[in-house]
Order: sequence, then C-alpha cells, then structure tokens
Amino acid sequence: MNDCTNSLLTATAQQVKEQYNNPVSAARYAGLYRTSAGKRRHQREEHCITKGLAGVPENSWVLDLPCGAGRMYPLLKGLGFRVVEADASPYMIDYAQQKAQLFSHNTEDEFRIVDVFSTPFEKDRFDAAVCNRLLHHFPSSALRQQALRELARITTGPIVVSFFSAAATDALKYTLKYALKERSSPPRKPISPLQFAQDVRESGLKISRWIVPLPGFSMQWYAVLCRR
Repeated sequence: MNDCTNSLLTATAQQVKEQYNNPVSAARYAGLYRTSAGKRRHQREEHCITKGLAGVPENSWVLDLPCGAGRMYPLLKGLGFRVVEADASPYMIDYAQQKAQLFSHNTEDEFRIVDVFSTPFEKDRFDAAVCNRLLHHFPSSALRQQALRELARITTGPIVVSFFSAAATDALKYTLKYALKERSSPPRKPISPLQFAQDVRESGLKISRWIVPLPGFSMQWYAVLCRR
C-alpha cells in the first residue's frame, strides 16, 4: 500500500471519528432510538447480539466498541457480563456513563476512549466483543479489515459484528435516495455479503454464523466471527 493510499485511508478514518466527536452529534445519536421505529430497531439489534453471544459464560469480559451512548450496556449486563464500553468520542462515553449510572453499573466495568484501529488493550484481553453499527461507515475494505484485525487481536472468543448488506431492499432504497434526491454518495456503505466475507478472511477471521434480522428487507446484517 503506497503513501498516497495510506493518507486517504487515514483521512477517511479521521472523518468518521469526527462525525460524532462533538456534543451536538452525540446528543442527537443518544436520542435516535427513543421513537417507536427506533425502539423496534433497537430491539432487533438486541435480539441479534444476544444470539451472537449465546454460549459466552457469565462474568466474561465483553468489549462494546463502539459503544455510542451506551445503548447495549443494559443488555450486556443483563446477560451477566463484565463490560468495557469504548468509543472514539469522549462525548459518547459521557452518555454511556450516564446510562450505566441509571442501570447501577458494576464498579469493575470500564469506560474508555478508544480508537478501533489501534486500541490500548493487550492481546487476548476479552472473551467476546460487540462491534455494532460501525463498519458501514468505512467505504474501503482496507479500513474494515484494519478494524477487524484489531478486534481479532484482543478477543479470544466470538466477535459479533454488524454491517450494511447490499443484498436487501432497504439497501436499494437507501442508495436510490441519495442518487435521486440528495444527489450525492450515501454516507454509509452497503456491501455484498461476499465482499464482507472476503474482508473477514483477509483479517484472519472466519464467519461462524450469520444473523439476519429481516431477510430480504433489512440491510443491517450480523455475523459472528472467530479466529481461524
């Protein structure tokens, strides 16, 4: 990979990080799932993540990266895990901590400002990880693979990952919306399941299970990954 390509990837990654690294964006994100449609979407995501973490023992250490405003913290605690909530945005971490305080979080749990491409965690630190609603922000395989490699380095067990699948009617509507109305490229990138599977293989991982909440309709798919 040449210096020009590296610079473009770095710029793209930085742009994605900065998107939510301000109080206005963080507050908006924290309120997205309070509507009826948002609550239904949240329940579907919880269901998929619960299925993906099936078999992980209680008291296991689970990484939630990016944790956003801490939406999944109550779920992970309800499943009996010790949790590290991590996000690149300190504003998101503030919301996650507020959420945890309402839920009476365990003093062992951690809240960390973390870059998914280069985390401070030692190898094999976690028993499982959740990477929800992140990879669709990365338009290139190189960025997706870089994030997956880092998750593979620090996680011994299952990694539950979501991505936007192009094999869904929602993906077609989403793309057409920007092509016809916004007259710009969509800010999030639907990709084919074959492309995602290739990214996973290139990252040194394998797919142990697909989880598709609304087959044929929803573009948000999940996969459970493990080391090869």
